[in-house]
Amino acid sequence: MLSINNENDIKLMRNYYRASDMIDYWYFFPKSTQLENLAIAFDIEDYLNNKSYLDSFDSYRVDTLKPYSLVSGIESDGGKTDFVALFKKIKEKNENNVILFFDLKGSATKRYQREAGLSISVNLGEDVCIEAVGKGFDGREISKGKCVHERYLIPWFKLREINVENFKDYNIFMIDQESYIKTREERINFLRSLGLDDKDFLSYIPEIYRRIPDFIWSDLIQNVLVYLEDNEDILLKSGYKHFCINGNTEGRECFLIQMYNKDRFDK
Repeated sequence: MLSINNENDIKLMRNYYRASDMIDYWYFFPKSTQLENLAIAFDIEDYLNNKSYLDSFDSYRVDTLKPYSLVSGIESDGGKTDFVALFKKIKEKNENNVILFFDLKGSATKRYQREAGLSISVNLGEDVCIEAVGKGFDGREISKGKCVHERYLIPWFKLREINVENFKDYNIFMIDQESYIKTREERINFLRSLGLDDKDFLSYIPEIYRRIPDFIWSDLIQNVLVYLEDNEDILLKSGYKHFCINGNTEGRECFLIQMYNKDRFDK
């Protein structure tokens, strides 16, 4: 097992895609990261040897070593998981697959209870493109190319002027109601495929699209966008010229947990 609490383990954890993405965001955006703890279990034996500790974590993801392709087709409904069974499934796909366990601040809501899913594409010194999906959706829709409900494009030199009052001036796309209904149907079918019951989630996904609330954009501006311009040189020296930040919301806050560079866009 590897743990972010052990300094010598952090370098080894960076050899894994998603662990590295989360550690980088934790490092570069310490004021806005929601990550509290992170660990990697390599296999069933490793999991069972550390079961009581790993079972105390709130969340998990499947990860793999960077030379290999990320495992796909494994979704979670956010509930408790049989990790022994999960290990068997992912090892059939690739022996290098592992499970990443992590804790975020506060108590996580269900994936259909969020105000928005967010993806921020940064071209350092050029522009920032923000793509989002609304209430009842999450970042999965954007990262997997399923849909986008709102898109904003901010020139780099405008970052210092951005505020919640003028943020909508940079809107370049807003989904129409007819298209939204299609994305809503796809979302509902996806949640059903996870074994979730309609009565649990339908009420969280509006029938008419509602724009993402200003308090979400205010939080994003204060804790991420302002930081980007202030730390342009540090990010550039660290190899971050073109990168993406993504995550979801929890309550009134952006819950962004990872960033990945250009070489990860096709992974």
